[in-house]
Amino acid sequence: MDLHTLFLSLLLLQIAMGALDTVAHHELMEKLANRRSAALELKLHAARGLVYGLLFLVFAWLRPQGLWLAAVWALVLVEVGITLWDFVVEDATRLLPNTERVLHTVLAVNGGAMFAVYALATRGDWTLPSALTPVAHGGMSWALSAAALGIGLSALRDGLAARANAAEPPPRPLLAEHPQQHFLISGGTGFIGTALVEGLLAGGHRITVLSRDPRRAALRFGGRARCIADTAELRDDEAVDVVVNLAGAPVVGPRWSAARKRALLASRVGTTRALRAWCERAQRRPALWLQASAIGVYGAQARSGPERRAPEAVAGDFASELCVAWERAAAPIAEQGMRMATLRLGLVLGRSGGMLPMLSLSAALGCAATLGHGRQWFAWIHLDDVLAFVEDAVRHPGVRGAYNLVAPNGCTQAEFTRALARAHRRPAWLRMPAWPLRAALGEMATMLLDGPQVEPQRLLDQRHRFVHAGLDSALAVHARAPRFSSEGGEHPGEFHGTVEHGPAGAGRLR
Repeated sequence: MDLHTLFLSLLLLQIAMGALDTVAHHELMEKLANRRSAALELKLHAARGLVYGLLFLVFAWLRPQGLWLAAVWALVLVEVGITLWDFVVEDATRLLPNTERVLHTVLAVNGGAMFAVYALATRGDWTLPSALTPVAHGGMSWALSAAALGIGLSALRDGLAARANAAEPPPRPLLAEHPQQHFLISGGTGFIGTALVEGLLAGGHRITVLSRDPRRAALRFGGRARCIADTAELRDDEAVDVVVNLAGAPVVGPRWSAARKRALLASRVGTTRALRAWCERAQRRPALWLQASAIGVYGAQARSGPERRAPEAVAGDFASELCVAWERAAAPIAEQGMRMATLRLGLVLGRSGGMLPMLSLSAALGCAATLGHGRQWFAWIHLDDVLAFVEDAVRHPGVRGAYNLVAPNGCTQAEFTRALARAHRRPAWLRMPAWPLRAALGEMATMLLDGPQVEPQRLLDQRHRFVHAGLDSALAVHARAPRFSSEGGEHPGEFHGTVEHGPAGAGRLR
């Protein structure tokens, strides 16, 4: 193998590892495109991607000589400078996963070897007349051309995401007019938890985040929140006003094997029991416990009327069994006299996480797809309304018991797909049959193909005003075309009704 072929081989290896880093870490694990704090990092990725794309095309089809070779090395030095700057920004804004650090080290070693080989392969070209001599390297040239196109598209995406993140308004202060409260939040680095913590910090409240990785959590919130790994770090005389229990491993991910089910269950029930044990030994118990759950508690094919206080698990429906176990782990809190409200969440829509960014990207590319027959119910709620409900729960002592947190104007999956495509001015013409999804995802496919039909009955009876009652309003916010449907208002929800309390804190509406 000659030196130039060795260089191209190392370059293709570098491209493969870089693509893995981008997809696995930047997209799937860190979701940089949806993080406001990642605006500068995304700009650097976009600039570096453009430099890489140009270099790939040069290496694929041209042999630089003389001053043109000097220009190529200048671009290489620009890329090195951007990469070093990127390292500094990464360390200042997020805690890199160990796999990302290892991969960066391997990339650095391979990159050094690659350019050392290139320097040896081109050492005689400096003395030649300045020219860009056409060359071809067979399949390697075409592979590099494809890589140039791919990284160019990635650079465009990063650049647009950086601009969107930089324009993202700061978090809306939550409970800003309310006396300062101390919130203990589990799952505070998740999609809902991050938005809640940032909003409460902006509102002037004290936050303690219970997290599996407190260093990462502390970095995410700029050191403004106290971050702990275990409830043992909470003192018995700790003065906590509100517990928000959101902790739980994401249900969307690997197939629901027996081991995966045990992990999902343990991440919810274990954390809930630990928080409950601390509350039971605390000298001053919190005034409010907000417990996360999901509408899956009713079962995949359910047609629920008013909220059921303690539904039975649907046999053979893991989502139902998981939610019921989660709620039962927290139930003794209410029985011991603490006020508790359970948030039975539908699919939460928001730019910074959940399923909407992935679905929205597909729609923007013209690939919005109806799943299965499309008639399955799609119960959704916007993140703004989840945060508004938390505010109302803190403000109003009458908020207790279970609430279906879904928008009042639900839709089918096909209707959601058409609305999402319309928000991005794209057609909705694709259809994904049910059987490939069931084959690929197993039981997890029920979340996409068999949604329960539920209504926010208690919120409606209490005349709660939704921020985004209509789907067009919710999607317009994500598509950055601010407008509101006639069904929703521009302000957080408010409770206008009254609640009559029954035994054990069960709310009866009147």
